[in-house]
Amino acid sequence: MNILNSIFLTALFVPATLSIGFETDGVHDRHQAMYLVNLVRNMDWDGDKITIGVIGESLVTDELEILAERNAKIFIRTLNQFSSIRECNIVFLPGASNSDFYLAQKEIADLPILLVVDKKPLVVRGAEIGFYTEDDKLKIAMNTKEIEKTGIKISQSLMEKAALN
Repeated sequence: MNILNSIFLTALFVPATLSIGFETDGVHDRHQAMYLVNLVRNMDWDGDKITIGVIGESLVTDELEILAERNAKIFIRTLNQFSSIRECNIVFLPGASNSDFYLAQKEIADLPILLVVDKKPLVVRGAEIGFYTEDDKLKIAMNTKEIEKTGIKISQSLMEKAALN
């Protein structure tokens, strides 16, 4: 367990009022979108505009577009090809199969792009960030070694929140 703790930190950084169960349709997607937007706020990015790409069709895309309307810095793209992910700062791969995950990972290797998945085991395999549920709450797993490889700096605020279990 110590090895896993050193590889990634597990945290909940959406306010506690948002940490509710997922009985309501779309709540899970809305929370994932909020996490993605919070990544933009809690990491040091180059450039004025941050592009979040979502591979394939996902309800998270709709939620992201609503949130992006309130933040001119964030641009949302639906990606149908893995080659397009190089144009993004964050790539969300919802429902990824292992082969899709490895294709995306290969495409962005050595680039300052965060790969976000919705399967915690893929974080151990090399994704920078992953969503998972625990006790009916959406949480986030971070692979800090992989994030460091991207050169993207994590804010102290996010690290403090990540230190909370």
